[in-house]
Amino acid sequence: MELFNNLEQNLLLFFLVFYRILLLFLLFPIFSSTLFPTKIKILMTLIFALVLTPVIHFKVPQIANLYQLILILLSDFIFIFLISLLFRIILAGIQVGGELVGYQMGFGITQTIDPLSGFSLPIISEFIYIIFLLLFFSFNFHHYLIYFIYQSFEKIPPGSFILNNNLGLFLIKKSKLIFELGIKFLAPLMVFMMLIYISLAVIGRLIPQMNVMFVSFPLTIGLGLIFFGLMLILLPKIIYPYFGDYFRSLNIILKFIKRG
Repeated sequence: MELFNNLEQNLLLFFLVFYRILLLFLLFPIFSSTLFPTKIKILMTLIFALVLTPVIHFKVPQIANLYQLILILLSDFIFIFLISLLFRIILAGIQVGGELVGYQMGFGITQTIDPLSGFSLPIISEFIYIIFLLLFFSFNFHHYLIYFIYQSFEKIPPGSFILNNNLGLFLIKKSKLIFELGIKFLAPLMVFMMLIYISLAVIGRLIPQMNVMFVSFPLTIGLGLIFFGLMLILLPKIIYPYFGDYFRSLNIILKFIKRG
């Protein structure tokens, strides 16, 4: 009888670990892309669950009925959804900045399908998004994410996550990153493009015979691409602090939950 009880506890432990990691692969922006095959997500989840289950120690909740199981699963879903939402805010700031940069350069008409959201975005915004993902893995922040998930099982066992007012206010304050990142990325190019437009306006007044509209399209695109290429050198320095701030925010969320 004791053997069956231990087997039942171990299977439940494995299921809870597998479920939380699977939610991470399904909801976290980097892994939730349609370009990431579902079979690979499940396989990676299974591998991580098999590796982490023997080294994770938390009190397995007692499940007396289906209602308690649903509450536990819902609690983990909200927890992973919130940490994914926080990262998506940073990602949205990058995409907003890229979209504004594209409009300034004259790429407002050129659209491409974003594999993450399924909506059409300017091609410059999608290009910055790809660089953002490459920097995430280049800086090895996926290691921090795995370590956070490992810590979360001990600090927030399955079924113990509860929303509180402090956590809600914290997430609302973090939403300002959408505009902060967008403006930080846009400001240098916006000033540069403004100088180009002012120069074209002056030339148009001095040389009325010149078709300024005809000249402005290739000029703004060409100079904009050159300056945009120079801006990419500064992109890692702009993004890196926000990656670090994201993982500090995750630790703050853990503290809010423990207080609650």
